[in-house]
Amino acid sequence: MQATGALTLIQLNDTHAQMNLHWEYFWENGRAVYRKTGGFARLATLIQQIRAQCHGACLLVDCGDEIHGTGVAQWTKGAAIVPPLKALGIDAMTPGNWEFGFGPEVLRSRVAEMGFPVLGCNVSHAVTNLPEFGSSLIREVAGVRVGLLGVTSPIVIERMPRHFGQGLRFADPVEALPRHVHELREKDKVDLVVLISHMGLPQDMKLATAVEGIDIVLSSHTHDRLARPIVVGKTVIIQSGFSGSFLGRLRIEVANGNIRAFEHELIEVTESTVPDPAVQAIVDEQVGPYCDRLNEVVGSIESPLHRMSVLESPMDNLITDSYLSMTGTDVSFSHGWRYGAPLVAGDVTQGDLWQIIPTNPEVFTAEMTGEEIRETIEESLESVYASNPLRQKGGYPIRVSGLSVIVRINNPKGARVQQLDIAGKPYRADKLYTVAGAGDQDLSLVNGKKGTGVAAIEAIGRHFKAGSPVYTEVTNGKFIAI
Repeated sequence: MQATGALTLIQLNDTHAQMNLHWEYFWENGRAVYRKTGGFARLATLIQQIRAQCHGACLLVDCGDEIHGTGVAQWTKGAAIVPPLKALGIDAMTPGNWEFGFGPEVLRSRVAEMGFPVLGCNVSHAVTNLPEFGSSLIREVAGVRVGLLGVTSPIVIERMPRHFGQGLRFADPVEALPRHVHELREKDKVDLVVLISHMGLPQDMKLATAVEGIDIVLSSHTHDRLARPIVVGKTVIIQSGFSGSFLGRLRIEVANGNIRAFEHELIEVTESTVPDPAVQAIVDEQVGPYCDRLNEVVGSIESPLHRMSVLESPMDNLITDSYLSMTGTDVSFSHGWRYGAPLVAGDVTQGDLWQIIPTNPEVFTAEMTGEEIRETIEESLESVYASNPLRQKGGYPIRVSGLSVIVRINNPKGARVQQLDIAGKPYRADKLYTVAGAGDQDLSLVNGKKGTGVAAIEAIGRHFKAGSPVYTEVTNGKFIAI
């Protein structure tokens, strides 16, 4: 006989190593509003309150992208994030694409230090084919037998720098999931199948239609703030923002193996939330050795920098303008990342720069034809806006300086760029242009890279020293959709 009962799922996703209170961007009454949110100690307080309210009939589930994204995370290869993360009492986690940012060997060490289950049913060793992580986990909560199943994004080996997934194989989730769902249902006799996914919201909606038997998807990767769940068939999907600014709470009533009812709340982790002193002490211990470096002022800004606009953002304009001013090239590029907390007007510190671009790649120069530049933009748009969600690779379109482009997002692959101007003039397909960039993402067509010996963060620092750059919340029209 199948169980009847009620339980609560608490979702945390995509904190990107933001361990303390930070600024967050909100759109309210037709304008941008900034207020402080997040921090592991405030998350701990809210998690404890939810646990008390449901009398322990709950599971805390983490959907990944936790140990990479700030200076402290980068300088310790994620090790500093593990103690406060562990203190939250996580029941299960799936690795995000950025968990692989220090390479598989380092991730294995971090997973061992975490001490809680990390699940990823579609990741295996490329040579031995042995699973890299556990696939699933069964927990009985309030008399309900819950099967937790983890899956992570293949973009680790499709779009990220090569060392991220060196020696690993990532199976197509549509092919990998059915067997595991069937085993949970038929062999393990679970009442509820919960997918812990780091695939992205469009991808998870597609999975819900392609794979039978999934009751709940705890979605992540695309940083969506879902104020209410999305229901696809019988599958309930939630996602809870990023940077630890929100928690998701989903209360489920199960009767005879079916979801009878559910209640959802997207909880903002406000500044007024009293931080848990024990967890704050752990955070302070991890951050303390790096405070001087984090707080070193490099310049100032007159208006906020953020990454909340899709086609162009002031935070990324800072990066590409810095590359352009340092190298004197015709064009500069940077990857369209989604992570990074906003910065409000005032001083900018080293810590701020390291959460803007924690990978800190070396700036390079190269030459590209006008046609190669156009193809690079087309390739980037396809990776974000592919008509099949499972072919979308995440992130935003490539960021640019020195050019302007008009696009039609809904056009087919290869036909989205309507107009491309470089240095204020229509591009010439056969002309060679000088370009600058840093890192490998989004720049597969760049050949003959010449290193400058200057890393991205130093380039941005030089840009500030040359005179505090002025950016506005309204972007500059480099990337226009019509």
